[in-house]
Amino acid sequence: MEQKELRIITVFLGIIVAFVAGIVLYQLQSVLLPFILAIFLSYIFKPVVLYLKSKRVPSFVALIVVFVFILGLFFGLSSIIYSSFESFVREFPKYQNKLTIIVSETTTMLDALAAQYDIKPQNFNLADLVDISAVTTVVTSGAGSFLSLLGNLIVVVLLMFFILAGSGDLISKVHFSMARRHSQRLASMIETVDVRVRQYLITKTLISLGTGALTTIILLILGVDFALLWGFLTFLLNFIPNIGSAISVVFPLLISFLQFDSLATPLLVLVLLGATQFAMGNVVEPKLMEFSLNLSPLLVLVSLFFWGWIWGVWGMILAVPMMSTLKIIFENTETLEPIAVLMSSRTDKK
Repeated sequence: MEQKELRIITVFLGIIVAFVAGIVLYQLQSVLLPFILAIFLSYIFKPVVLYLKSKRVPSFVALIVVFVFILGLFFGLSSIIYSSFESFVREFPKYQNKLTIIVSETTTMLDALAAQYDIKPQNFNLADLVDISAVTTVVTSGAGSFLSLLGNLIVVVLLMFFILAGSGDLISKVHFSMARRHSQRLASMIETVDVRVRQYLITKTLISLGTGALTTIILLILGVDFALLWGFLTFLLNFIPNIGSAISVVFPLLISFLQFDSLATPLLVLVLLGATQFAMGNVVEPKLMEFSLNLSPLLVLVSLFFWGWIWGVWGMILAVPMMSTLKIIFENTETLEPIAVLMSSRTDKK
């Protein structure tokens, strides 16, 4: 009886701790999010630093090379994307007439349908639900947020610089500072997190780059406006499992629907982009990923909503690697192993 009561108390304490942790993470977003981003970016660029060190390049020079490369890449990309945002805001009002016609035709059809079934809708106007100026306002604010993100990412890169400075020394420090029976288990956990999270992030980044590039090429061939912007959004959204790939198709589809009078081009956009997402996500990615993270699909979905609530889009992007890291830690902590089993998509028999 006492053991059963102890388990119940433990469960409730776990719920309370999770709730408090969520509030703390939400309040400390401005501090913790850049640090977490820097940690995961360091996983991607750590092999480059170690490779340069193996070629007897001084550590400081190797770090400077990576630092300059990242800053150059980001500033070049940011200038291109920001100009696309400006072009989007400037040219989007030209779709006002097409949108007005669509809304008018839809309203007429709904009125005719309502009259056919003797329905009398009151105080309803479909045009009130569609405000083109609201769209441009959202995009303008998005461009402003992108500029503020530029300053934050500089902080992220600086943090990553210092994290990479100590790359390769952590495991040796663990062995030196702890007893052998404890250090081996901790070192194994650190190495597992390092390998699995790095491979996931590198593979996902390559897949996202390929998907974004193919999206841009397809939209350029079809003549869809703002192809580079949609390709960049596809690259970012592809880091969000399941949901991101679907959302990335919606934006160019809507623009093509407003841009062209025929339905042929929007249908081609839907088919080609959908096929690209399916092929990259279900054919190419499983072949490149040498192992499965073994996370429950339900856990992935819940973590997307949880981290999205706490840290927004960046939280959704980081949800899978963070949950994978937690699962590996739980697997290597005796008292927390049952939680790791619950987080798994399958139970591996020992």
